[in-house]
Order: sequence, then C-alpha cells, then structure tokens
Amino acid sequence: MKLLLLIGALLLSTAPVQASNKTFDEIMKGCEISEEAFETCISMMRYSNARAGFTVLCKLRQASEIAPEVFEERVQKAGRDLELEIEKLAWNEGVKDVLKDFPLCPLKPIP
Repeated sequence: MKLLLLIGALLLSTAPVQASNKTFDEIMKGCEISEEAFETCISMMRYSNARAGFTVLCKLRQASEIAPEVFEERVQKAGRDLELEIEKLAWNEGVKDVLKDFPLCPLKPIP
C-alpha cells in the first residue's frame, strides 16, 4: 500500500507545471481596464489583507505570544483607510473567515 502511495506521489511530482511569464505590472493592468475591475482588485486585496493579517494576530493571541493590549492596538490600526463600501464588505468577509477558524478571537467587522 505504501509503495502505491509513493508511486502516486512520484507521478504527481513529475507533472509539468504551467508557470506564468507575466510580470506583476502586467497582472495589475487587468485592474485598470474599468472601474468595476479596479474595485474587484481592491476588494480582493482588502479581503486577503484582513484574512492573512488577522489570522496571524489570532494565532499569536491564541498561543499567548502577543500581549492583549498589543493585539488590540494592531486591530484598531487595521482597516482605518477603507473608503469604498466594497472595500469594507471584502474586509468584513475576511474577518468573518478568520472568525470561523478562531471563534474566540475578539475581532469585529467594521460597521
């Protein structure tokens, strides 16, 4: 059985990977096509920022590796520059997803 798993893993490791030859600037040009595309890109950035940043903070808090006052300070600073409603919506979705993984983490969506 182990041999079968090893063979499967070897086959997967030899599968070709399609690498992108695009630069970051070329990727970002898609965000400049229209106002809707720009808002979509900004929203995904806000979602990713909230999800990644708060995941780290909640993990640190859960492990007691960050002081409660430092945690609160970081949370208060985060999300201050959200201007568009769509940014707030995406940010709050990121917060909700973090709370699914860390239900005891004291995060609140932005009103």
